[in-house]
Amino acid sequence: MEQLKIVDMTLRECETVSGIRLSFKERLEIAKLLERLRVDVIETGYISDSQADTVFVRTLASTIQNSVISCPVALDEQAIERTWQVLSQAKHPRLNLVVPISSVQMEYSYQMKADRMQARTQELLTKCVALCPDVEFTAEDAVRSEHDYLLRMIQLAIESGARTITLVDSGGQLLPWEMTDFITSLRQEIAALSQVQLSIQCKNDLGMASACALAAVAAGANQLKATFNGLGLPHGNLSLEQLSHALQLRNDALNAPCRLNMTEIQRICKQLESLTGMNRNSRSAFGHVLPKPETEHEGDQAQLTADADLLTVRRHIQMLGYDLEEADMEAVYRQFQRLIAKKRVDDRDLDALVAETARQVAPTYQLINYVINSGNMITATAVLRVDKCGVTEQSVSLGDGPIDAAFLAIEQMLGHHFDLEDFHIQAVTEGREAMGDALVKLRHNGRLYSGRGLSTDIIGASIRAYLNAVNKIVYEEKVI
Repeated sequence: MEQLKIVDMTLRECETVSGIRLSFKERLEIAKLLERLRVDVIETGYISDSQADTVFVRTLASTIQNSVISCPVALDEQAIERTWQVLSQAKHPRLNLVVPISSVQMEYSYQMKADRMQARTQELLTKCVALCPDVEFTAEDAVRSEHDYLLRMIQLAIESGARTITLVDSGGQLLPWEMTDFITSLRQEIAALSQVQLSIQCKNDLGMASACALAAVAAGANQLKATFNGLGLPHGNLSLEQLSHALQLRNDALNAPCRLNMTEIQRICKQLESLTGMNRNSRSAFGHVLPKPETEHEGDQAQLTADADLLTVRRHIQMLGYDLEEADMEAVYRQFQRLIAKKRVDDRDLDALVAETARQVAPTYQLINYVINSGNMITATAVLRVDKCGVTEQSVSLGDGPIDAAFLAIEQMLGHHFDLEDFHIQAVTEGREAMGDALVKLRHNGRLYSGRGLSTDIIGASIRAYLNAVNKIVYEEKVI
């Protein structure tokens, strides 16, 4: 069988989900991660006439080199021209003309009857093909449309030059065997479908998006559309994680090879989880999907034993989101062996070992002193003085509590914001003079950096941990 193409619509669907508001940098970082995952197509949202959309797609076009960048367009000539103007610089551009096919959607969305919609579609498909060599035709609500009309529209799209035909089960109502019959019937009635990419977009209203997608592949579909974590309204789309899981387990039966980087899927999904703000407190990016089959060296993070080898520990650390060099990994493993001989090792212990052992660098920033003012009647303030390679720098900031104020003061002094992925603090000795052990995890450019700090003052321990992580970022990525 020919290679199965995977389209990721996360950027498109994030715009429709309340509670997810991505910055320019976050959207660009998501696209970079998807390209690292080797998805074939990255689909953006609709491009409005706002400058923000224009700048983002142009930046994306110059950044993404291997994946196709697909932009959806509606039945609007000006929107098509505007989209192509910003997309044309991409190495692999695609215009995706999205057309409602069912009578209800045609009249609701465009107040058009079937014949008028058919003529308008042909006109705009011709325009898209004249502009872009790679054009997709998306038939929304294809499953609930009149069958003869769907056949005419698909034939029209192929004859007009569309290279990809996407059929959307907008209601998410099909059962797997119904999807098989649907695809099989279309392929028998339209011979030209074998000459184009036949793409399927499954909604998850019945919780069967994965089953229907796999049924479509078995029936002859060669492209699937998915989103990270099944994002999408009203009940979600095909989940990229579940799809990759199924392809890993049963590709022997499907015979559908794809380009997805299966060894990176867990790490990248954890990073996508952080960027989209989903399940931030979850330890695993797969907490909501079928578990990966355990092997001799895999299982729950807390089950590490004294005979765990380097590969097992590496896998656990990768699942936490870290990407360590070989020398750092070996150093962490040596510390792990010492620790496991004394106590059971869990995720927090591994975080601490990475923070303490990996990426140890000469500090660029060192804490000189700090003053914190806080109470239940005042807004917390932090004043920090830090040495940067012999030069003293100072910053003052307000915050929601003393530690928040301290972290904001550091960011203000650095002139740079880092995503705080995790923060822990615990006592490591007893009594009133107990030592506080703080762990800070920062994410920058998709990579995770952890820092550790010790002090009898928990605020001091937290500041030192934050600066420790920052120093690693400065050294590794030459920023600030």
